[in-house]
Formats: sequence, C-alpha cells, structure tokens
Amino acid sequence: MADQDTVIVVGATRVDEYGNLWVTPQGRGEEVKIAKKREKLHPLFAQGKAVMCHWETYMDKPYISGAKLVEGELPPPVKPGTVPVPPETQAPPAPQAVGMLTKEIGDMIRAEKLSVVFGPIIANKLTEWYRSQALGISRVSWDGKDLPLPEMEPEDIPF
Repeated sequence: MADQDTVIVVGATRVDEYGNLWVTPQGRGEEVKIAKKREKLHPLFAQGKAVMCHWETYMDKPYISGAKLVEGELPPPVKPGTVPVPPETQAPPAPQAVGMLTKEIGDMIRAEKLSVVFGPIIANKLTEWYRSQALGISRVSWDGKDLPLPEMEPEDIPF
C-alpha cells in the first residue's frame, strides 16, 4: 500500500485524545489514522466526501502523507451481487480433531449420555457415524447385528 494513492469516501470521523483523526470509510473498511502532525489534512475528511490519500511507508508501516479532495463525479457504486464471489471452501478437520470427536462420542455412548445430551434422533445419527468411524479405523466387517442402536420409539426413528 505504500507510495500509492487510494480514494476513500468518508463515512465517519473521530479525534482521539492525542489529536489524531481516525477516518472510517463508507461501507466496509478499516479505520485510517491521520496523525496530529498532519492536522492541516483533517478538514478535508468530511463525512460523505471523496478524498484521494497518498500513502508512504515509515519503518515498514504505511501512513497517509498527503490528501486532496476528489473533484467531479465518482464512478457509480458496484451493486451487491454483481461481483462474482468464489464459493467458500472449508478445510477438512484435522485428523486429531476427528479422532477426539470419535473418542468423545464413544465415551458418551458407553455412558448412555448421548440421548440425554443430543436427543434421540441426533443420538441415533451420531451412533451410526461413530460406528462407521470405528469400523473404518479398525477395518472390521460388520453385519449390523451385534451393535444395538440407542433406545428409541419407532415413531422417533427419522427413516
């Protein structure tokens, strides 16, 4: 960001106890500080005004070294939804997290607390997931006969 110009539209301003002006851009944006020693720039940052800020760097930190009002028409704002947004991708959980979850659910099944905590329908689904995890890890074939499901009434079974 150093040694370049950016245009911001001032949304709000405040002066801190040291005399620095803090500018919040309209819409989204991080608050920008204009130091007290550049007090001559403070009047330019009025709410709703477009200001071109010149950035420089000092000790690897960007700061506003100059500013001027933008005259003339601003380009029309971009309407929400017209900018393509990539779908959010969620990273798979770490193997340790899956292992810990499997252990905790197994402990709750053995203590017969799963239905108490999550209710019978969710407990049934978690028990099925636990079995698939445990059998996948141990590579044991299962015929479905020896592992009972949690106690449920027939009308509570979601399938």
